[in-house]
Amino acid sequence: ADPKYLRAMRLMGGFLGALPNFQVRQHPQAFQIKIKSHWSWFYLREQQLLLVVQDPTHLVAKWCNRLLSATTELCLGNQSISINYLHDIIENDTYSKLDHGLTKSDINPKDRQNFSSCLKLTSNDLFNILNATAL
Repeated sequence: ADPKYLRAMRLMGGFLGALPNFQVRQHPQAFQIKIKSHWSWFYLREQQLLLVVQDPTHLVAKWCNRLLSATTELCLGNQSISINYLHDIIENDTYSKLDHGLTKSDINPKDRQNFSSCLKLTSNDLFNILNATAL
């Protein structure tokens, strides 16, 4: 992303900075948001003029890249998952490709722009298998 756009988004959201001549939170069209107190990981001021979100395609790609990382685990609720779980599901005789839709090429960490693989990695069928095998 263009650094100018990122800076503008950060300033409008009040994240690590503010606009000196424009008080975003005091704008007449600003709206009120209440964030749950236990969401300490989620930064958002209570008064916002606008919200900036990333498009779904890039969100799914980031989620998949995190999942396919060899050094990290992805947290899903209170559980965590790593690429090793996906290898186990593919190799497990209990589940067929018809059950999960995955192939070894879908979990190739070098192919980070394969959106069809990202869709398979976010499928309900795979989530159901992961929930069924959760420890």
